[in-house]
Amino acid sequence: MPKPKTVVRADVLSAAAEVVRKQGDRGLNARAIAREIGCSTQPVYTLFKNMEELRHALLAEAKERYLSFIEAYFGKTKIGYTSYGMGFVRFAAEEKGLFRFLFLGEHAGGDPFFGDIVREMMRMYRMDEETARAFHADMSVFSYGLAVLVNGNSDALTEEEIEEAFNRQFYALYGYYFPNRPRFWM
Repeated sequence: MPKPKTVVRADVLSAAAEVVRKQGDRGLNARAIAREIGCSTQPVYTLFKNMEELRHALLAEAKERYLSFIEAYFGKTKIGYTSYGMGFVRFAAEEKGLFRFLFLGEHAGGDPFFGDIVREMMRMYRMDEETARAFHADMSVFSYGLAVLVNGNSDALTEEEIEEAFNRQFYALYGYYFPNRPRFWM
């Protein structure tokens, strides 16, 4: 008789992420996770108090995955700030289910890194907090539009088209918020 497989929290979270990728948030349940692992539901409920605890842990995992997409663009974009948008849109294109779970599902709570991004904008572009928040909120509306577009159709835009769109939007907003500052990009 084969030895039963030992299931750990990481296995359950990995399987839960895969269920969300394949079936979306609505397909996430203990049976679907157990089926993905190849075990009974018992390990799921042993390792997590309930499905709500598992969802919170999965949200944390999705945030980490999203952060890895952002970090992949640091230093690779013409404008430093657009690294955030490029990572966000690429995450939406490549991790369709996790993107919907994190940003569009019933547990969505907005960008988990909003405050970090605002602080970085204050540092990079010498913005006060109020302006940085407003600027990033405006840019987020644009970013969400691109992200939803590529989430539905990964081939809708190329990387170059996405980056150019972000650059144009950034320059337009920069000119709007700082009409008297020199145009540093020209």
